[in-house]
Amino acid sequence: MSVTRPDTIQDDGLPLLLGYQQRWINEPSQFAICEKSRRIGLSWADAAESVLHAAAGTGNVYYQSFSQDMTRTYIDDCAAWARRFGLAVSEIEASLISSEREQLLKYSVTCDSGKFIQAVPSSPRALRSKGRPGDRYVLDEAAFCDDLDELLKAATAVTQWGGSVRIVSTHNGEANPFNQLIVAVREGKHPRYALHRITLDDAVADGLARRVASVTGRDWRDGDAVRWRDEIVSGYTRPEQADEELFCIPSQGGGAWLRWDWIRAAGDPAAGTPGGYAGGLTWIGVDIARRRDLWVAVVIEQLGDVLWLRELCAERDIPFAEQASILNRLVERYRPVRIAMDQTGMGEAVVEQAQEQHGKSRVEGVILSAGRRLDVATALREAMEDARLRIPDDEPLRQDLHAIKAETGQTGAPRLIAERSGTDGHADRFWALALAVAAAADHAGPMEYIAGGTERFTAGLDDYTGYTGGDRYAGFR
Repeated sequence: MSVTRPDTIQDDGLPLLLGYQQRWINEPSQFAICEKSRRIGLSWADAAESVLHAAAGTGNVYYQSFSQDMTRTYIDDCAAWARRFGLAVSEIEASLISSEREQLLKYSVTCDSGKFIQAVPSSPRALRSKGRPGDRYVLDEAAFCDDLDELLKAATAVTQWGGSVRIVSTHNGEANPFNQLIVAVREGKHPRYALHRITLDDAVADGLARRVASVTGRDWRDGDAVRWRDEIVSGYTRPEQADEELFCIPSQGGGAWLRWDWIRAAGDPAAGTPGGYAGGLTWIGVDIARRRDLWVAVVIEQLGDVLWLRELCAERDIPFAEQASILNRLVERYRPVRIAMDQTGMGEAVVEQAQEQHGKSRVEGVILSAGRRLDVATALREAMEDARLRIPDDEPLRQDLHAIKAETGQTGAPRLIAERSGTDGHADRFWALALAVAAAADHAGPMEYIAGGTERFTAGLDDYTGYTGGDRYAGFR
């Protein structure tokens, strides 16, 4: 079946695929890598090439990226391109790839040729045994994938029987393996790689601003491209953010605080349901917010040496009285050993009220100074790294956990930065969970109850029953 190539189609006076998109999908090299600006439609264009590749019977296509949302979006784009080309493909299929270490949800569509396009979150194991003649492999946002070296090692095998490899990403720090690969290609150490570089200015020069105006229904006038470009750049609070996100200049240091493979490995279907509460010791972490960000409370329970997330409450723009009501419900249900609350800024009054209600020794106000933030985040990191935490398979939670970046500060110590990109807040779920895990890490042994200042016994869970406030619990021994 003859199909009109997308780089020959016109749309609203512009090519359907802009110049930089055409150059990418027409790249003839077996290996190609692209450092790019954000949100310029390169993955969307790449999906068109994948559809044509599979529809022609050339080979299967394997797509990987760091998140499940991206893999589903890519498959949706492939299905949309197939409809535009008048090609028949199967309904989008979803299935699990399971192993002892992880479960990955893969999506796929199959063309009439019998070849398919399959998308799965990044895992080197998911690519093993792949690589038949003509297969195409696409790794998207490679700088945000863990174990990039292992992914590339697995992907290289795809080329043994004539397949091709495409690697696309924005930058994520100069020390990131993606940037190191870019530098090596630029220095000629990998001569088989073709290198593309697409900054925001490159994309605007090829018509991106006008395309955005057409899609969003805005009138187009001379000079709008410059104004639109400047609006995008001015939206970043720090110049180095715009440099990295838009102009392919990696920041010094940087990288995710929690690796994707840790986050995925922590996922468990039994987590996140209040009905799973087994009566063990519990801790609550609360990230306080009122309007812009999320108010989040997280309950964790310890069973053996494993911490289970039992309940997560995330609310936006709710009154402080409602926040207190939710916390009261959680305290009544789970009878926590400790409630760790972010006391920074507006948290002062909220923490004081919680201490009056539930006791000063039970409610800890945590002022998240730079050093304390690092301590709290490290407790969560250690629990993740040691596989001592179980969380629900919840995409907003996973995105928040991966949104914290570490940069090297002036003293050489890590400086934690919360990215808003890809989340609905300011990594608020990360901090609520980190506060709970840090409170549990501070628990050095069983609590002691001191009656009348003299009697002392070790408190078990049953001793919490009926507790209504006050400083009855003396602390930890």
